[in-house]
Amino acid sequence: MAQTNSTQTTTASNRLVIIAAVVGLLAVILVNIYVAMVKRQTQAGDFGVYILDTSLKPGDKLSDKNVHAVRMPKLYKNSFQGMVIEEPFGEDDALTALLGTRIKSSARRNAFLSHDIFTNPNNIELDTKISPNLRLIALPVNPKTLPGNLQPGMYVDIEAQFPGGALNILPVLERAQVFSVGSRSIADDSQSATRKQTRFTTISLQVTPDEATSLEKIKKLVIGDFELHLRNPNDNSTPKIPDGGINPQVLRLLDR
Repeated sequence: MAQTNSTQTTTASNRLVIIAAVVGLLAVILVNIYVAMVKRQTQAGDFGVYILDTSLKPGDKLSDKNVHAVRMPKLYKNSFQGMVIEEPFGEDDALTALLGTRIKSSARRNAFLSHDIFTNPNNIELDTKISPNLRLIALPVNPKTLPGNLQPGMYVDIEAQFPGGALNILPVLERAQVFSVGSRSIADDSQSATRKQTRFTTISLQVTPDEATSLEKIKKLVIGDFELHLRNPNDNSTPKIPDGGINPQVLRLLDR
């Protein structure tokens, strides 16, 4: 009986030895894989990126106290396009060139430092915003008579005074969408409704090439500035100019 127990104990011990050997072998294999991976990354080189230690808002100046550098394997470089990169890691030329530069776009703490925050998001070439086959034209307006909080994207009726007496006020366009107010356009800021109204002397509209020419002539005929009447965006009615476009009555004035 004692011999049987001894045999069982020996068998169990052998199994533990085999299991330990297998586990040890796996550990060696995993360590070798890790070492090989690190070696490949080291051979490929590395680069540095910066993480913000503080949130930044437009107007702030970038300081070296706002960021810290993080090492990254070079094989991940394509994933950091647009970020401020130092290559190799340890250099600080890219950061030094930006120190003291004012921030133009908000950036949150723990975000990567990118070149985008130094560029005004609204600073896009105006001509690229104009719809194909249309033209952008500016109309002079009186800032004192503008509808309250006029914003790009709103719809207005446009009227003006013409020669023939002080009461010779005619509609020029109905349901015209305001493309820009001053220097702000529809494509510039989706948060325009939250911005404080300031004094503007011009608005811009997108019109057809023929309408642009006609409006340039009308601008020289109009007495004073154009007047705007704000309307509901869901109101599609055009009671004064049923066929749309520029008022034919105004166009006839150009032929006199």
